[in-house]
Amino acid sequence: MKALGHAVRFTMLAGLWSCLLAGSLTSAAAQQLDPHAFEVLGGELVLRDGVYLLNADIDFQLSTAAREALESGVPLTFELDIELVRPRPLWFDEKIATLTQRYRVRYHALSRRYVLTNLNTGEHRSFTSRASALTELGTVRALPIIDRSLLNQDQQYELWLRAGLDVDNLPPPLKTAAYLSPQWRLLSEWHRWRFEA
Repeated sequence: MKALGHAVRFTMLAGLWSCLLAGSLTSAAAQQLDPHAFEVLGGELVLRDGVYLLNADIDFQLSTAAREALESGVPLTFELDIELVRPRPLWFDEKIATLTQRYRVRYHALSRRYVLTNLNTGEHRSFTSRASALTELGTVRALPIIDRSLLNQDQQYELWLRAGLDVDNLPPPLKTAAYLSPQWRLLSEWHRWRFEA
């Protein structure tokens, strides 16, 4: 009889844990369905005065959690990861250069303005709306990549670009939660341009 009681209790506990797990998985799935993403829409690589420059358009759609944090005064750091590689058909691709371009967007409640700062150069601009700041952030123009003299003539190269949110720069309490939430996994797929030097 005691064994039966233990079995019933175990079954009830297992059922309770199953319900809790199902609830948390449903909650996670609901978070993942929240429409948010960063997307490299397109662009081009142009040669000007012996330097390859990148023009690109990126759509920065913030998740609900990221948007609420920004509106509460939490600065968000965005990164553009750029890799220049030389494809090799019978071997691993050769990585020629890497560049990380970093930006910060911060909302100032007193002035009701959004400040966009280029963390590589220190330049900053302010905007009256979040949408205009993110549009400017996503409009990459004449970003220097590499001197043509550093590349082999008549060789094929590829430029890879992706955009993401740097969770490591969030304040400590928020950073811990961000690692566990799909709401903060904001990272585009790689976009590739192929060109001949």
